[in-house]
Amino acid sequence: MIACHIASLPEREESLKRTFFSIRTQVSKVYIMLNGYGQVPKWLVTDGLYGNLQIEYELLDNSLGDGAKWLHCWDKTAINIVLDDDLIVPGGYVSYMINGLARYGGAISLHGKCYAIRPIQHFKRNFTSNYRCLGSVAEDVRVDVIGTGCLAFDNTQVKFSESLFEHKNMADILFQGCVMSRVFR
Repeated sequence: MIACHIASLPEREESLKRTFFSIRTQVSKVYIMLNGYGQVPKWLVTDGLYGNLQIEYELLDNSLGDGAKWLHCWDKTAINIVLDDDLIVPGGYVSYMINGLARYGGAISLHGKCYAIRPIQHFKRNFTSNYRCLGSVAEDVRVDVIGTGCLAFDNTQVKFSESLFEHKNMADILFQGCVMSRVFR
């Protein structure tokens, strides 16, 4: 199974919709965590409109922030595609990411940072390289902190950790504790 996981806020519903429509034909299941939404958007609950695509959504209070996207990543054995709610992916995106997983295993992303100073003192400062998913990256690189807004991982190779839910809106940092040795080489 290939599952996509997205967390969103009400003010980002339009970008969520664009993200959903860009990924829906490339996966078999989509989990959408609706942080702070009063109701499920109508475009999301139209029965049968999306063919065999399975859609699960939850109305949440936003206490987990972006950490809500992890809620179902280990429910079933799956390749997990984790997306920010404002990232529109091209056709072939999931195949590209699966090819990366086949090469490296563990977890891969199109975003990440490298740090020269250890231990890392501050996530947002002191990085030596910042590889951005919307920028150009010439070759695959091993990073210290993997970006989770355009992430793929095999949940049989990446362990689950309760620490994913310890701090709101710290998904990139907290995911590092789950990743085994192979990350975006």
